[in-house]
Amino acid sequence: MEFFYLVKATQKSGKQDAVIWFTAKSEARAALTLDVELEEAGIETGRGKDYAKPVRTDMPIVDDLPEEGVIDYTWCERYTLADDQRTWNVIPGAASQSETTIVLDSATSDENQPVAAVTATDTPDEPYWYENGLRVLKNGDEFTRYAVCKLPFRQQLLAQLTVDELRHHVTRGEHAELYALEMDTDNSYVQTLLLAAESCSEIKAFDTKDLWRYTNAIRKVFSMDKRHELALLLQFTKAWVATPYIDRGILTREWSAGNRISHVQRTDAGTNADGGYVTDRGADAHHTLDTLDLEIACALLPMDFNHLEIPGSIHRRAKEIVANKEEPWKSWSKILRNQPGVLAVNRAAIFNLMRIAPENIHLTPVVHLEFVNKTMTAEFCQATELLPLPSIESEEDTQAAEQQNALPKWVEAGEQQLADEDEAETQSLPKWANAADSQPQVANLGGGMFSIEGLMSDKQPENDVRSPINEETTSDVQMEETNPQEGEAGDALPPGESADAADPQTVALSAAEVLAAAAPTLANHDEADVNKKTENAHQNDDSAHQNAPKANQSEPKAQQPEPAVEYPAYFEPGRYEGLPNNVYHAANGISSTQVKDARVSLMYFNARHVAKTIPREGSKVLDMGNLVHALALQPENLDEEFSVEPVIPEGAFTTAATLRAFIDEHNASLPALLSADDIKALLEEHNATLPAQLPLGASVEETYAAYEQLPEEYQRIENGTKHTAAAMKACIKEYNATLPAPVKTSGSRDALLEQLAIINPDLVAQEAQKPAPLKVSGTKAEMIQAVKSVKPDAVFADELLDAWRENPGDKILVTLQQMETALAIQKALYEHPTAGKLLLHPDRAVETSYFGIDEETGLEIRVRPDLEIDIDGVRVGADLKTISMWNVKQSGLRARLHREIIDRDYHLSAAMYMQTAALDQFFWIFVNKDEGYHWIAIVEASEELIELGMLEYRQTMNRIANAFDTGEWPAPITEDYTDELNDFDLRRLEALRTQA
Repeated sequence: MEFFYLVKATQKSGKQDAVIWFTAKSEARAALTLDVELEEAGIETGRGKDYAKPVRTDMPIVDDLPEEGVIDYTWCERYTLADDQRTWNVIPGAASQSETTIVLDSATSDENQPVAAVTATDTPDEPYWYENGLRVLKNGDEFTRYAVCKLPFRQQLLAQLTVDELRHHVTRGEHAELYALEMDTDNSYVQTLLLAAESCSEIKAFDTKDLWRYTNAIRKVFSMDKRHELALLLQFTKAWVATPYIDRGILTREWSAGNRISHVQRTDAGTNADGGYVTDRGADAHHTLDTLDLEIACALLPMDFNHLEIPGSIHRRAKEIVANKEEPWKSWSKILRNQPGVLAVNRAAIFNLMRIAPENIHLTPVVHLEFVNKTMTAEFCQATELLPLPSIESEEDTQAAEQQNALPKWVEAGEQQLADEDEAETQSLPKWANAADSQPQVANLGGGMFSIEGLMSDKQPENDVRSPINEETTSDVQMEETNPQEGEAGDALPPGESADAADPQTVALSAAEVLAAAAPTLANHDEADVNKKTENAHQNDDSAHQNAPKANQSEPKAQQPEPAVEYPAYFEPGRYEGLPNNVYHAANGISSTQVKDARVSLMYFNARHVAKTIPREGSKVLDMGNLVHALALQPENLDEEFSVEPVIPEGAFTTAATLRAFIDEHNASLPALLSADDIKALLEEHNATLPAQLPLGASVEETYAAYEQLPEEYQRIENGTKHTAAAMKACIKEYNATLPAPVKTSGSRDALLEQLAIINPDLVAQEAQKPAPLKVSGTKAEMIQAVKSVKPDAVFADELLDAWRENPGDKILVTLQQMETALAIQKALYEHPTAGKLLLHPDRAVETSYFGIDEETGLEIRVRPDLEIDIDGVRVGADLKTISMWNVKQSGLRARLHREIIDRDYHLSAAMYMQTAALDQFFWIFVNKDEGYHWIAIVEASEELIELGMLEYRQTMNRIANAFDTGEWPAPITEDYTDELNDFDLRRLEALRTQA
């Protein structure tokens, strides 16, 4: 196989290009031979050398081919490569006429396809020649136009760069100018553009139209009168290629204005977001729609801070708001992400927009959108001064502040507009609605407490934070707070009432006392719904009693549908009862489990709970600990989380043998059917009564004998003529065709029944009315279907178990054996003298959730002890733990339990529980879960153990806070180290040294 290589010299070297060819068995052998020949000739190739890397071309067949294995420096004076950079063409006038035909060796082509001879000479017979790479027609003149798309890439690019409109053709003169421009190394603009374009493979694939668009954008962004950096041109080229066609105009416009964006950012509505503009965030700030969401969340928080240096705790809370899609952030984000040019708005303007917005404006989407559109003017968006947080002030203080500190015009205009809208809405309301607002009210504060300020004050308060209308979102859960004066927790509130909504200084009075003192006329009613809201009262047609409580309700409250329980997206510090597991685990705050993950490593904590690259999916495989936990602490909630294997009822079909026995019994009770032999006998009996057909005969004599037996009407051959065998057979066949055909007596039973239906349809009809026996063979599923056809109410064990395994409720499956083991553990716990008292205590609280703030780091935390009891003012907490220590000796059990507490960080969790939940003592209830061996150990956490857990907790929380602030989540091992022998290995080493 021949290999032909071109070794091109660089322009700086001033040397001539060289070629070499030789024969080799493989490409690897050819590459080795090439390296040897170049080294012997003293030619160095590569970056920074005089020659570029060798390029393999097609093997030309000419008379003046260089000698094999010899480097030739004169070849490129006579021949040049074509546009495909593989085929050699003759340079016009450089070679003699006898050296004009170049035949390509098909064996050297990459495609291994035969190539026709290519002729290129300067003889008068040729219709064209090449001029600086341009194929010039012989009959052409100076006005002949040549296609731009046939030119090399560089000349195509320059052809579009030098004109103001799309160019498809050039003349010889124009091409000469393009060639000269391409070779002009002093023109830095052109050379830089060519390098940038050739560095991008996508540009080379452009057609003429796209090349002109590219060069047009280049001219708009980079002035041709100035020098430009190659890196900048390359950056714009890559950005322009990667940008969709519809956005390239915007990209060019932004670059022309000096805004060097990498891509065009669009809002959710598809409009230009004007990303990349320098705002008060700084020139190096990377502002996107996602960072805008975080700014919106920060602006909605009721804390005052420097908006240009957002604290870490505020930033973390903002991330939680965005992740949970909490309101009102969700409404604000939906509107602002669709605002054109929103990324060019200053951060101060975003904060000001939130601060001047009316409270709860997000509840009315139309008004909300109108407020944003009218407020975000050009002057407003460029504001850099942050407005103060809105505060409740007296009327005199407000007037004084307005006189001293006049707000900017754009703020006054926005507030004036909102005031006009509120006035218009007020005027549009009917008179009775305004009258209803002025009626005194008795407000229910929850927990048996009522507010009578509406009856005692001349002026109704505009907004009572204790009113059920403004009840916090935590009112949907049970909460209670410790009274410092009493030293113990109060009773848990019933569902739907909030302890946070009540004023701690309000005296608890009964409803009868309040009504008798303030409104005696209302106290005479037996049933008064003082919680009735004004809106419901407006639905009454009688305007004279808009806010009067409705007495003698016709429908009892028990018949009213209970509203669905809604849980807040963010839990304030406090005590919450009855939170479902999924709500607690998805709530805000760092739990003890997360602290334990941080002790594994901060990298693991980040991947598990911050970046969430390690998903935590709830497994439906049974965990005996969870089952025992549910049975011991909350047996009434067992069905909500677990699905127990159903008990197979007596008489159900369990195996294939029971199915077969039932089918055999059923078939035996059916009337007998005609067998195939019986049907065959009937058919043969019928065939015996039919007249026999005459044989055709094997010879003329036999045929004639049969012909003589035919009736006269079928003897068609006239007497006196020759009786041929064919004629006689035709007559016999005609006669046989008139005879009744016998029925078939072979085949399956169904086929025989079809034949019997021809001769005796009544008998077949009687047979069809008999019930068919069930099949006794086939798969188990087929046998089940057969049994169902005759016994629809049959119960099958497989179907019961399959329905249980399908788990439509997405619960944890529990087998009967597992349930039996768990019940045995429950019994052992309840019968234990200490554990039973704790688990069955009448005043116990199970799975109570506590939310708080870590004092040192300011991070939110949450805990959930399994059990808490208030005994004579002493708050006791406990956790139920299942273990498996069936093979641990009695003398080593205490040490193993201590190691279990330390290794699993139970002491750290206990410290968190005692601090956050204000517990005085803490116990672990250990129960061995091995079948038949359920011993129980009650272990109290000592003061030293709690102190150790608290110090480790503090250390870990500080590391977490530092990681949140710095954004660095180190791996468990960050430094290289040398492995050293421990004491045991050192002793072994010494022993082996002694033996040696």
